[in-house]
Amino acid sequence: MERLNFEDERLWKGLLVLGILLNVLVCFTSDLGLDTQVKMAVDENGALPWGDLRPDTIGESDPNDGGQRTVLPLYGMSEGGIKAVALLTFFGLIACLFRWSGVHSAAILSLSPAFIFSLGRGYEEVYLAAFCSLSFILLTGIVSTKNRVLQSLGGGFAFMLMPYAKGFTDSGGVLLGGLLLAALTLVWREISMRGGEKTRWMSKPHIVGITVCSFVSLGMVVLGILNYNSTLAILADSPVRYTTAFAFSLLDVVVLFTLLGMVAWPFLQPVLSAIGSIEDADVAMMTGFIVGMMTAIVFYVAALWTYEASIWGAEWPGIIWTMGNNGRYITMLFIPIVLLLKQLSQHVEIPTYDLPGSKIKVMGLTVVLLLPLSLLASVHGQTMWTDEAADSMNLGEEDQFLFVSKDTLGMHWLYTFYAPLDAEEKQITGHWRSVDSTWEQDLNTTLSQVNTLVTSPDVTFTPNGWIVESSGEVDLLNGGGEWRVLTRS
Repeated sequence: MERLNFEDERLWKGLLVLGILLNVLVCFTSDLGLDTQVKMAVDENGALPWGDLRPDTIGESDPNDGGQRTVLPLYGMSEGGIKAVALLTFFGLIACLFRWSGVHSAAILSLSPAFIFSLGRGYEEVYLAAFCSLSFILLTGIVSTKNRVLQSLGGGFAFMLMPYAKGFTDSGGVLLGGLLLAALTLVWREISMRGGEKTRWMSKPHIVGITVCSFVSLGMVVLGILNYNSTLAILADSPVRYTTAFAFSLLDVVVLFTLLGMVAWPFLQPVLSAIGSIEDADVAMMTGFIVGMMTAIVFYVAALWTYEASIWGAEWPGIIWTMGNNGRYITMLFIPIVLLLKQLSQHVEIPTYDLPGSKIKVMGLTVVLLLPLSLLASVHGQTMWTDEAADSMNLGEEDQFLFVSKDTLGMHWLYTFYAPLDAEEKQITGHWRSVDSTWEQDLNTTLSQVNTLVTSPDVTFTPNGWIVESSGEVDLLNGGGEWRVLTRS
């Protein structure tokens, strides 16, 4: 490492090329992720054909209750189409960042292990980053001060595409939320400009950041108490466990995925000093945007961990290891953070990603330390043993099968059979039961029509009246062990 000259732009251009190649490579080495395969199964009515991911009866699926989900239209495409659109969006983000800021920040984004991880699995992170960056630019007016009304409207709608992409709202919510955000932005600017001494605090980034953090925190708690959705409701239902999860979420989102994963830690102290010393309405708004988004993500990730653990009966805090990659959501704030640093540098002398000064070595060493994770995320990718299992299942038109696994992500794994079995065209129905359920009895009662059984490595015995038709080994990173396909004897 001593021989690496991080001040040489050619090195950073090489890192950028490497990052681009790794993101292309992961599209070939990785299967689509669990969440992506679930989204691909959603029908035109927004329902899941084999039952909602969170069934009313714990431990068993209900094909008659498909729930209601909103997904981006692109998830109706094939695997190749989904990856191609994600890759094109990634190229666009890298090109914009390279032009707006420089090669350092573009290289860091391209080598982000979280970004590579998400791109290969077809997750929404690349689109969330695009929506977040666009809304940040338009709402704050960082590029142009003209047409503020149109910019605010565009920024509001772009912002609402983020909750739309995650299924938190529908098209009506995007329209209403976009209008409200645009109005709030315009009113904020007017009050800030005309309020005089009374609104001077609105030009102080640190005060705006604290204020926004407080209001967002209060809002998330209120939404949980009001049972806005089942995930956030866990704040009130399990306050002690949620508090523990919140502490881990801070560590995961802020420390691991932001300060380390986005190589932001060298700039932490200079940024905190800068936003505490300057007065600028635009910088204050940018700070409020980033702090508000980060606060919401920390609250949401903690709620997601707590809720999923409760419905799966998972050991606590072991579930955090299973779902720790949810901290990747914070990657959507990378470009806004880069632009904030650049804006701050116009007021005070601070290092930025592309003019790091004395921080260049520590920034470069951090990137090098992250390279093994980037390479692992790209070269290994996601593997699905269910593809092989599906190929060995001899299912015809309107046939049914049962999949038995542990509770954690059980319904997610069920939907990895959907595409390989061509279930929509053949009208195949899949059922899921937890290993802790009465699935053996169900096979002779409520599921007597099922003649094919698939067991995960969590099931090691053969039920009476069934024979093993095929089996295979599960990848070590997926837990290892043997999967089996059985039929009635």
